[in-house]
Amino acid sequence: MIRVQNPATGTSTPRWVGGFPTRKSAKDARDAARHAINRGTYVAPRDLTVGEWLDRWIDAHAVTLKPSTAKSYRDNIDRYLGPSVGSVRLQALSPSRLSLAFKDLYEHGGKDGRPLSPRTVEFARAVLRRALQDAVLDRVLEVNPVVGTKRPKVTKPKHATWTGDQLHTFLDGLGERERWAALWTLAAATGMRRGELLALRWCDVDLDAGIVHIERSVTQIRQQRIYVTPKNHERRDVAVDAHTVTALRSWRKTQMAERLEWGPAYRGDEELVFTWEDGRPVLPDYVTKAFGDRSASLEAPRLKLHELRHTHATMLLRNGVPVHVVARRLGHKDPSVTLNVYADAIPDDDGRAVEVFSKAVYGP
Repeated sequence: MIRVQNPATGTSTPRWVGGFPTRKSAKDARDAARHAINRGTYVAPRDLTVGEWLDRWIDAHAVTLKPSTAKSYRDNIDRYLGPSVGSVRLQALSPSRLSLAFKDLYEHGGKDGRPLSPRTVEFARAVLRRALQDAVLDRVLEVNPVVGTKRPKVTKPKHATWTGDQLHTFLDGLGERERWAALWTLAAATGMRRGELLALRWCDVDLDAGIVHIERSVTQIRQQRIYVTPKNHERRDVAVDAHTVTALRSWRKTQMAERLEWGPAYRGDEELVFTWEDGRPVLPDYVTKAFGDRSASLEAPRLKLHELRHTHATMLLRNGVPVHVVARRLGHKDPSVTLNVYADAIPDDDGRAVEVFSKAVYGP
């Protein structure tokens, strides 16, 4: 028996804990528990399952997260963490047990038992780690069992990108009737995220200076658009080239003509850059599908919309643009993120480094 203090009232109550194989093991457990109580680190045994804790945790923390983040957490819990470890008693989790669970997700966690991508499993691991760290803070767990788990070795996939010629062919093939030509052009020229492109207003675009001010983003929850700050809260200005400015000017004329044609029925109160003919905002999921369908017409790798961002970054890095400049254009909080994501795109120009050093020290 031990006495556990109620933090709300300050009173202590007796608590019986049994199930030990020997008298000595029971005594050792009692002494350890008393020592933990004195240090304020005691965690009482509970029958709470992982699934119950995750449900409680996401309900409590959803208000502190972006709607898209909260949705991705819930989806991950429902699809992967719940079926994998949801029925396990929370306090029975161990690093070795979780290592096996993550391994099983890698190998069989997808649809019809197919493997999951490393990125998907890593995200599930990150969600669980965050949830269980809060369980430690709430004195439900003594330690976080996700810390110390072993992850299978995986090969980091390379990003699918287009070459400069392939991108030129794609952009050059967009005719005047292609509604989203300016959208694809701006995406390729800046590396902007989908949500940043579709949240853009004309007041954020300085065509005379060739500057786009990225102030916000939009995410889609079911059929609803929700505005948020850019990822990592990185508001930024991005310069664009003359061809992109021309494309945007042409698109603005088209949009103004549509506004006149629709008259009072025009619904573009937000002054968004990219809209339907009647001014309605575009849903992000539609734009992703439209780009995928359009890129399939090329005799080149079919890209996803986000891979225009990878194409932009890869082109700049391979042509010697400094990493910190590329990081700023992409909205990465730290250039080390850019280095990690695009390490394979940075030229290994050791010979040029030797040449530069030699000229600096010994002259040309």
